[in-house]
Amino acid sequence: MTLALTVLKASVTLPAGVAGSSMFQGTFDALPAVANQCECPVPVVVFMHGSSGLNDKIRAQQGWLTGTLGVATIAPDSFAVSGRPTYTSPAPLDVYERVHALRQAEIRDLLDALASQRWADRTRMLLAGTSEGAVAAARWPGGEFAGRIIYAWSCEDNYFVDGARNGFGPKDAVLNILSADDPFFSPQSPLNQGLPVAGHGAAAVCGNPNAQVVLIPGAPHTLFDLPAARALTAEFVRSVLA
Repeated sequence: MTLALTVLKASVTLPAGVAGSSMFQGTFDALPAVANQCECPVPVVVFMHGSSGLNDKIRAQQGWLTGTLGVATIAPDSFAVSGRPTYTSPAPLDVYERVHALRQAEIRDLLDALASQRWADRTRMLLAGTSEGAVAAARWPGGEFAGRIIYAWSCEDNYFVDGARNGFGPKDAVLNILSADDPFFSPQSPLNQGLPVAGHGAAAVCGNPNAQVVLIPGAPHTLFDLPAARALTAEFVRSVLA
């Protein structure tokens, strides 16, 4: 597999002034040349999509992040890779873990690619993800990111992983937002029956003064674009990347 394709076809947003007179939204391989003449690099939010792929909701969230907060965003396209494994839950743990390993590789490739991008302020980066992509964001072991936003995954042992294996440290900035009624990761989910799950990441960040865990009652699984989630996201991004 050529994982670099996940970067080449990644969805990118750049604020006005970096990419020209207006905001850029397109793929990494179509970045305007002016972006790499940037003298004032901007913060970057890396967004890892879920199992449904790089869709319009992700792109809309990227546009909101850039338009509202003035950050650049980049979302690797995991399905740009031919033969990328897929699954329908419930699936064997080794199938899930094979996908999780691929998502970690996407982050490595993306960081390598960003090293040559003058528009990217690599001292001010956040790692975000939703659902399957949130596992990648939570597990990433490196210290390249100033904080992590983990949507729709509970950062705990459950049916979806062979162990949480969170990569963030005891004082790292973490925002974990889930539905209180998540169909996959709540204690009520049929997939978690018989497993001692809490349905949120409170235990994973216990004692961390820079972490927040928020449950939104009645929210759907995909919740990053809800007004409440966006308000929490904006506050977190501003505080961590200030």
